[in-house]
Amino acid sequence: MRRIIAHLVSGLFHPLIMPSLGVLFIFFSSSHIFILPYEAQRIILIIVAINTLVLPMLMIPLFHRFGIIKSIQMKNHRERIIPLTFTLIPYIFSFYFLNRLPIISEIALFMLGATIAVFLTLVISIWWKISVHMVGVGGLLGLLYALALRFQVAGVWFILVAIAVTGIVAWARLTLNAHKPSQIYAGFTLGAVVVSAMVVLL
Repeated sequence: MRRIIAHLVSGLFHPLIMPSLGVLFIFFSSSHIFILPYEAQRIILIIVAINTLVLPMLMIPLFHRFGIIKSIQMKNHRERIIPLTFTLIPYIFSFYFLNRLPIISEIALFMLGATIAVFLTLVISIWWKISVHMVGVGGLLGLLYALALRFQVAGVWFILVAIAVTGIVAWARLTLNAHKPSQIYAGFTLGAVVVSAMVVLL
C-alpha cells in the first residue's frame, strides 16, 4: 500500500508539471503586479505547458521504444542524459519566447530558473543520480519564497503547503528506493536555490 501511494505521489507531482504550476500561481496571485488579460494568460500557459510538459512526456515513450532508456522510471542516471537534453531544448524555447513578450519579467525569470535547473540536472546526471522530482518541487518552493520575499504575494500558508508537499514527495522517492537521502537533499537544494535566485536577484 505504501508503495502504491508513493507511486501516485510521484506521478501527481511529476517534475514536468512544476513549470505550469508555477506560472499558474503567478497568474492567480493576489498582487496587482501580476494582473494580465485572460487571453495573454491563456497563451502563456499553453506555450509553457506544451514545451515543458507535453513535448517531454511524448518523447519518453519514444525513447523507451527505441531502447534509449530501459524503463520509464530511468533508474540509471546515465539513461537520463538524452531525455534531459531533449527536455532542455523546449525549456530554452519557452524562456526565449516569454522573454520577448511585453509581460512582467518574473514569469520569464521563473522559466529561466527552471531552464538552468534542468541544465544543471543534466550535467550532474552524467556522473550522479540527483533527484529530478526534488529539483521540481524545490523549484516551485523557491518560486513561492522569492515572490513572498520580493512582493509579499505568497502567504505563509502557501509556503507551508509547499513545504509539506516537498516532504511528501521526498518520502515517496525514498519509499520507492528511487534515491538515497543525499540525492533527495541535493535535488531540492538545486531547484530551490536556482529558481529563487533568478526571481529575487535579477
